[in-house]
Amino acid sequence: MQLKKARTQEDAELLHTLAREIWEEHYTSIIGAEQVEYMLTNLQSSEKIYQDLQNGLDYFLIDLNGKWAGYTGFQLFPDYLFLSKLYIRSSFRQHGLGKAVFAKVQKAARENQVATIQLTVNKYNAKSIAAYERMGFKTIKEQVADIGGGYIMDDYVMEFKL
Repeated sequence: MQLKKARTQEDAELLHTLAREIWEEHYTSIIGAEQVEYMLTNLQSSEKIYQDLQNGLDYFLIDLNGKWAGYTGFQLFPDYLFLSKLYIRSSFRQHGLGKAVFAKVQKAARENQVATIQLTVNKYNAKSIAAYERMGFKTIKEQVADIGGGYIMDDYVMEFKL
């Protein structure tokens, strides 16, 4: 497994294509098709992803034997690394890829001398919450964020201490 750092508009377009596949499959039953479409259009469009790349959010395509298995994204802050995204295509789940990607995220945190990794996860995303707990994350608080369009993100903030 290798991580390819996204840099170009073409990378952003590929990330959006992966997001659409993964989000429609995984999140529709959790937040509904309308909110999934709203988030894909406003938060994970190729234009928004490319803008995020320019603003310091690092995206990485997950390459497994020449196939795009998913993507991850994180941003460094002075006191912690924020794991913004960790999405694996359904056909690649249950093979340890999430753990392998998370090991690389931990390495990035150590290299940048931060001792904490944080993420947000939808409160009703039981499978992802369980996976993060198995990796050692602990829930530290709840967070509700208005994302526009009449939609909210109702999340747990989870933390991992290195």
